[in-house]
Amino acid sequence: MVEEPAIIIFSSYLILALMLSLRVYLGLRTVLFGIVLPEDALKDPSVRAIRRNYALLTAGLAAVIGGACLSWLRHQPARALLIWTASLLLIIAASFFTVWLSRRSVQRLKTARGWQVVRQTKRAASLAAGRNHRPGLSFWWYSANAGVMAICTFCAIMRWDQIPHVLHLGMITFYKTWWTVFMLNITQALNITVFVCYHLLISRARTSLDPHDRKGSLQKQLQHKKIHSLLAWGTSFLMVVFYGVAQASALYRWKGNLLFLSGMSLCIALLVALTGVILYMRIKGIDQLRDIPSLEERHWKWLGSIYVNPEDPALIVPNNRGFGWTVNLANPRSKIIAAAIITVPVLDTILAFPLLR
Repeated sequence: MVEEPAIIIFSSYLILALMLSLRVYLGLRTVLFGIVLPEDALKDPSVRAIRRNYALLTAGLAAVIGGACLSWLRHQPARALLIWTASLLLIIAASFFTVWLSRRSVQRLKTARGWQVVRQTKRAASLAAGRNHRPGLSFWWYSANAGVMAICTFCAIMRWDQIPHVLHLGMITFYKTWWTVFMLNITQALNITVFVCYHLLISRARTSLDPHDRKGSLQKQLQHKKIHSLLAWGTSFLMVVFYGVAQASALYRWKGNLLFLSGMSLCIALLVALTGVILYMRIKGIDQLRDIPSLEERHWKWLGSIYVNPEDPALIVPNNRGFGWTVNLANPRSKIIAAAIITVPVLDTILAFPLLR
């Protein structure tokens, strides 16, 4: 029986499925699948039906994919890592499909209703707000993450001779080598690097101001950045600790179900934190901040998910969902960020190759 690995995999999958199913109810209310709608359209029953149908269809596909992968896991528990990766990729692909269907429905509805959105030309932005105001946590916060990684690495080096030749991580068995012993430490370092870079992007992102309330919108934008900065740091710290527990369980053969408990604690903590942040932003109206230059439909490609605006000098801009930021791919420097985003999963796969093999 593989109840514990199945529960951990199913829990992480469930979090992603819930976020994908409910994201249509998050963020800017007047932007639906990248299509800008007038305020009056929000009360239209057809708009509400499109949101509801997307959530139900995505949740239904997630249930089918999750059930199939769970059955696969029960028959081949040794392929837990492969099954987990496949389930996440499949649900993401299913989400793209449902977004494509829903976006077409919104476009047809907007044309049929004759809805027009007045293009705003009065803009205000602060590219240097981060120099006068601290937009998030200090980089020193990540020294705690690096400290956990250093302790894990030091213990593995000092106890090298006591590490058994055959290692066990859940249902996975592999031999002791320098690569397999320190693989999770390398993963910790990669995790910290990714979140530090994300922290840097948050601090450099454009701070958009409401021309009618510059001071108030500035405070909300800075609060928006601080919330994301704290959430990113907390996520990184919890993941680094989890990798450390997983390494210790494999190298030192810790007894009990500590790996399972830490994995479940990580999933629950991330779900609670993300839900709390979303609710707080919705209550405070922070998720309704508008970035006028990036709210024009013609600049959003690929199902309204990629921002391409040669006229916009900013590199990092708020996305059209009211949560987080995105890269302006028309900016030459965006290619470096895009390459880094592609490199991270490739490196993760390379690091996990000894286990997959």
